[in-house]
Amino acid sequence: MNSARAWRRAALVAGCLVPMLTSTAAVAAPSQISAFDAVNQFIGTELDTTQNKSNDAYGNTFPGAAVPFGMVQPSPTTWGDGNTNVSQKGGYEYTAGLIRGFGMTRYSGTGCTGRFGGYEFPTIPYAGKLTGGVLPSSPATNVKDYYLPFSHANEVSQPGYYSVALDNDVKAELTASARTSVSRFDFPKSGDSTLILDVSGPNNRTFGSEVTIDPATRTVSGWMYGVDVCDNGNYYKAYFSTQYDHDFASYGTWTDEALTPGSDHAIKSTTDVGVDYRHDTGAWLTFKQGAKVVAKTGFSYTSVQNAALNRVTEVGEDGFNDVKNDAKKLWKQALGTVDADGGTTEQRTKFYTALYHAFLNPTVRDDVNGQYLGFDDKVHSVEKGRHFYKNINFPGSGWDAYRSQVQLVALTFPQVANDINRSVVALTQQRGSWAPGASRMQGDNYQVIVSTLDDMGATDYDRAAALASMKATQVLPATTTSRSDGYQYFATGLIENRKGDFATSRVLEYSVDDFAIAQLSARLGDKQSYDFFMGRAQNWMNVFDTRTQHIRPRERTGFDRSFDPRVRDDGAGRGQFNQSTGYQYGWNVPQNLSTLIAKRGGVAKATAELDVLMAQLDAGAYTQTGNYLSNQAPFGTPWVYNWLQAPAKATDVLYRAVSQMYDTTPSGLPGNDDTGSLSAWYVFANLGFYPAIHGTGDLVISAPMFDRIVIDPVGGTRKIKINAKGTTGGARYVGALKVDGKAQSKSWLDSSFVRKGGTLDFTMTATAGAWGTAATDVPPSYTDGSDALNNAGTTPDGQGNLGSMDLSDWSLSRNALATAGASPGADLPLAGTGTVFTWPSAEPGKPDNWIPHGQVVDVPDAPAGTVAFLGLATNGPSTGTATVRYTDGTTQPVTVTFGDWAGAAPAGTTALVTVAGRNNVNGTAGDGTFRVFATTPVALDPAKIVDAVVLPDDVDKGIMHIFDVAVS
Repeated sequence: MNSARAWRRAALVAGCLVPMLTSTAAVAAPSQISAFDAVNQFIGTELDTTQNKSNDAYGNTFPGAAVPFGMVQPSPTTWGDGNTNVSQKGGYEYTAGLIRGFGMTRYSGTGCTGRFGGYEFPTIPYAGKLTGGVLPSSPATNVKDYYLPFSHANEVSQPGYYSVALDNDVKAELTASARTSVSRFDFPKSGDSTLILDVSGPNNRTFGSEVTIDPATRTVSGWMYGVDVCDNGNYYKAYFSTQYDHDFASYGTWTDEALTPGSDHAIKSTTDVGVDYRHDTGAWLTFKQGAKVVAKTGFSYTSVQNAALNRVTEVGEDGFNDVKNDAKKLWKQALGTVDADGGTTEQRTKFYTALYHAFLNPTVRDDVNGQYLGFDDKVHSVEKGRHFYKNINFPGSGWDAYRSQVQLVALTFPQVANDINRSVVALTQQRGSWAPGASRMQGDNYQVIVSTLDDMGATDYDRAAALASMKATQVLPATTTSRSDGYQYFATGLIENRKGDFATSRVLEYSVDDFAIAQLSARLGDKQSYDFFMGRAQNWMNVFDTRTQHIRPRERTGFDRSFDPRVRDDGAGRGQFNQSTGYQYGWNVPQNLSTLIAKRGGVAKATAELDVLMAQLDAGAYTQTGNYLSNQAPFGTPWVYNWLQAPAKATDVLYRAVSQMYDTTPSGLPGNDDTGSLSAWYVFANLGFYPAIHGTGDLVISAPMFDRIVIDPVGGTRKIKINAKGTTGGARYVGALKVDGKAQSKSWLDSSFVRKGGTLDFTMTATAGAWGTAATDVPPSYTDGSDALNNAGTTPDGQGNLGSMDLSDWSLSRNALATAGASPGADLPLAGTGTVFTWPSAEPGKPDNWIPHGQVVDVPDAPAGTVAFLGLATNGPSTGTATVRYTDGTTQPVTVTFGDWAGAAPAGTTALVTVAGRNNVNGTAGDGTFRVFATTPVALDPAKIVDAVVLPDDVDKGIMHIFDVAVS
């Protein structure tokens, strides 16, 4: 425990942190605090400066007003002098002493320091003197002059409501409906009462804004044009329409330094996205002295008219307290979807605050009339009763959300899960790809989200269209895929380390993506697509080095065995693992963990290695052998123990994590919450199961941390009841389990349980027992495709983008091969041996050879005299050892050597096919002579029956390719 956090915990116990206690009712007796009262919005608002672990030790959450999945999330944003990395981040930082204003939207938990996005149209209540009805200075150049000193002791925050008594004696209160923010500003009895509308003042750069004042209707409206979170190329417009309940005593606008009293309009705009017009345009409104002003602000991403319609429809004539009470009801309903009994006040505070944070995203983007701005920047309409979501895990790939947050939404808000899938289908139809915009994270994980939610029951969307888009975009020639280096990955099944950009972890992520596509294909009865994508789901094996028994970067000349898996970057400074080390990403094969464990040396060795990782739960990503559980990539690592027949160890790790990494102080979230993914992980750790096999709804069991939990979804009927009596008394381990009354020793539940609901009755014990420890108890590993062809190395002339033999984008010409006798399905006899090879019959763009990693080639069970191999090496020659497996259980090693395809045949081989030229990805052809080699047949034991041939799992150099195995 760091000293700063220890001090905060001590202060909390002593009652010093008044704002903490304001919203948590910490005096309530254990197990009695309600879900609503347990939410503490200040958890995660402080950067822990004592930690440096790659990403910030900062939840980047905020206190404010919102309803579940609401478009608007009105809240304060802070500012502080001193260390700008801490107090001027662009969010709400607990140590800051100034409030910049009260904005309308947020991105909860993002990690782009200073570029968090959101916070459109901030309002600043100003009680200072105006001279001649004019502000003392222009906010365009002196906006900091209007920042508001405050004390945490004067803040009150609860779900759907926030208030603060500012040091200028103004009390500001916020509440909201889904698309409308309602604010109340109570000005002091003496002094002016002014609201400053910083129309161009969001967190990120702006390129234009406009404001219009209509004093006759007490309405102000406008828009801003700017860049979204992380400032990496996603541009958008937002609109507002505000009506006040008091007449304006005076008003004015500013543009740059010019302050114009009495002006009812201002605009400054450009199409140049290289500028920054923040604070350059806005307005001020004055009211009668001592006014208590209520402002109702409709918000829209479509138009000012729709913003006004949202306001009128959702709020209308309702008062501030009416809206606040409605928001409270919605939050009680949302938090009531997971009813947990037992636990201390601290445990319940952490749990329900995490649940609250997980329900802030995604946010609805459709207006009350159903209109929304789609992924194609055109206005569309959603069906009545449905919602459109555009920020599923903010503009990005879904890298964070697919590991925890969307699954929690599926369990609690099944209709939202359906609408998420509908929104993703709209994305594919509107953009023709799976990219929601410029993405900061690697992967193409919206496919995982769709498949996972589908398996959890969210099937009320166009499933056929979703699968058709996956099949059309995630294949060669890779012209419509959203995956960076998709061509190389689709063709060769790996991404070489020299590509950088987290090349090695992208292979792991893309393998999970392909697994998800395969699972959806299977559910829809598409066997051909299932087989194809399951083959690609095993591409993780291409970056598993069997010699060192670890995932590691791979070069065209072989594995980079100088790479230190404790780090993220290789020796040349090229990123290999995204936001995690090789140690942490080394377990990121959720679809086939049993095979990974076997390749790592078996259960005992893998357990010892996982123990090393878990020795430090949150070590970060700088030269570490420990874990990084405050970041998404290692989220599933605690549950790997279930595959290691040690579910009690998963329980121990999770108890350590929830107690050591999370607390109820402002720094109580150990990392960026990333739209609720960290919080959702915390909820699953407490529920006692986790959706660890992404792409499916399978649940891996650890142990509940409350005596009784009921998951009762909004708008759904599949209730899940969890009984674990004695848990809060110290019985943390599963001694036995009944699923719907039937005893079960398996440490997992298949997705049908999620879809139907049911009852889990746990027998809890204080010491670990034998439950879940048998080899038959482990969760599933999906091994289909492990032995499939995995390299498309031949292409038609002029279509070199349909394959790649080497990692420099060259392939064999199908035309030249056919001329040389190697047409699809042709027999290729090896003269004088009686051995006949068969050339692969794969279609262009489909795998036609093996890059070997130990694939098992099944052959007809029969006695055989010899075995021979047809293939080549790139950046070779390459040598490895194949294994002939006999039906009696014995084996015979066979050395396999292939020459480089541009070289002569090495000893023991014959150049069986020789062609002139080769094809390039750019459609051109290259010169040279290229060869496919046959090995000299090796004698087998004629008294035995051959069962299968196992291809080499390691080669000494380059990359080996095998087209056929011939057993005579």
